[in-house]
Amino acid sequence: MKDQQIISGLQIDVSNALPSVGDRRTVSGTGSLRLEDVYDLDFEPGDDVAWKFQVRRIAGGVEVTGSISGVVTLACYRCLEGFEFRLSLEVREHALWLSEAELEEDEEPATEYMVTDGVLDLEPIIRDSICLAFPAVRVCDEACRGLCNVCGANLNLEPCGCDTGHVDARLKPLEELKKRLESG
Repeated sequence: MKDQQIISGLQIDVSNALPSVGDRRTVSGTGSLRLEDVYDLDFEPGDDVAWKFQVRRIAGGVEVTGSISGVVTLACYRCLEGFEFRLSLEVREHALWLSEAELEEDEEPATEYMVTDGVLDLEPIIRDSICLAFPAVRVCDEACRGLCNVCGANLNLEPCGCDTGHVDARLKPLEELKKRLESG
């Protein structure tokens, strides 16, 4: 993550803020998210997404509860145009707080949500919560017509004159199956 220091509310020094089990602290922040790949989010300064969490010290870790809301720009799988996806999420996660000895023993921790050197990084919790909220099929509109498979024109903006009746020979058995199913 780039420029993490600029985005307020992502890192919390829980060793000082929550010295005892049961201590609580409210943390909030804002940022903008840029989707690099299917689920690769980059955090940037901004106010498109806001979060407000209550962080509570528990035995062996930290409990994070709260909400995330805002807007993320996604690319439509059909027409490749960007569209706004609104978020309103409730979050409840736990982060492990391992001692130095436990960190040295365990070469590769099983969880990404950890308190390291007394600091809790909220970025993985926020990132994972948002990515899990994304729809499986990201379309700008259910009626989106997509791109022409011959010329690449956006069929939502303009009709193209391409002959789309040609069926790839490899798909011929599926076309015959479709005709049989439609005929009854």
